[in-house]
Amino acid sequence: MSNVHEILNIRTDLGTGVPADATEYARAKVAAVAKYAPADVQFAHVRLRTDGPRSIVAHASLDVNGKPVNAEAAATTYQEAVDLLHDRLQHQLADMGR
Repeated sequence: MSNVHEILNIRTDLGTGVPADATEYARAKVAAVAKYAPADVQFAHVRLRTDGPRSIVAHASLDVNGKPVNAEAAATTYQEAVDLLHDRLQHQLADMGR
């Protein structure tokens, strides 16, 4: 079995209208994708913003051993947007390890 990797530093930014509790939810979901990475993730930046009255956009930029990984997702709630973001990051990181 491969080594367990982690995200060493996660920064979150919330736009106007995004609830404060979205920070911990986003951090937990993005931290969970580290196990799919081929190496430790040095840094992750997660941004949540509103896009109109009924949409939240979640964006993440990760540094995996010097290689950038970016993903974005939009949905009606921050939980849905972050869940979609998690899935997209998971696929990208798993592909890097192949």
